[in-house]
Amino acid sequence: MMDQTTKDRLLERFSDYLDTLDEDEAPHAAGVSPGTDLYSLFTELAGLRSEIKLESRQVKQALDHSRELIDALQENNNRLAEELGSQRRAEDALREEAERNLLLEVLELRDRLATSSRAIADFRPGGLLTRPRGRTQQLIDGMGQGLDIGLRRLDTLLQRYGVRPCEAIGQRLDPKRMQAASIDCDPTRENGIVLSEIRKGYLRGDQVLRLAEVVVNKRETNT
Repeated sequence: MMDQTTKDRLLERFSDYLDTLDEDEAPHAAGVSPGTDLYSLFTELAGLRSEIKLESRQVKQALDHSRELIDALQENNNRLAEELGSQRRAEDALREEAERNLLLEVLELRDRLATSSRAIADFRPGGLLTRPRGRTQQLIDGMGQGLDIGLRRLDTLLQRYGVRPCEAIGQRLDPKRMQAASIDCDPTRENGIVLSEIRKGYLRGDQVLRLAEVVVNKRETNT
């Protein structure tokens, strides 16, 4: 706290300063016009305070309105993002279903080509021990080569879409990937082991595209 001696010294210096000012300069130096009194000054200050409060309320209202607009825009953006996501998922599901149906048709075509290729390879027009000759053999060989080319192209197409055969023979029956179409008995194999395939199954990625139709081992039990 300032002591009395310091206060007196400061007051004395300020009094000396005022004595050095002219009477005409004193009001101007103090920053107050000759006609200004305390009432007018407080009135102006009160008006300025009211204007500041009014402007403050207007600024606050503008900020609140801007905040509401921002919240509304954010909500609309979130809703739009959800709708776009739902639409994209629906489109992906439709495309996946269309691709699945198309790939199943390709597999059916491959089955028919493979059956025809095996039939041509085993073809014996004069009996089981007789092989065709001349033009007949050339025709059969050409048909077989054409079928093999078609099979390779289909396999390339299936690989492009991530489709691969499901290994079943020698495996234990897996209901998620295989369907038991027939039962056979092999005493040397365990029960539930797949002995052969009637129709090959296929996977696409980790999903089953087509179940394998298999022959399952079931050993006879003595009663």
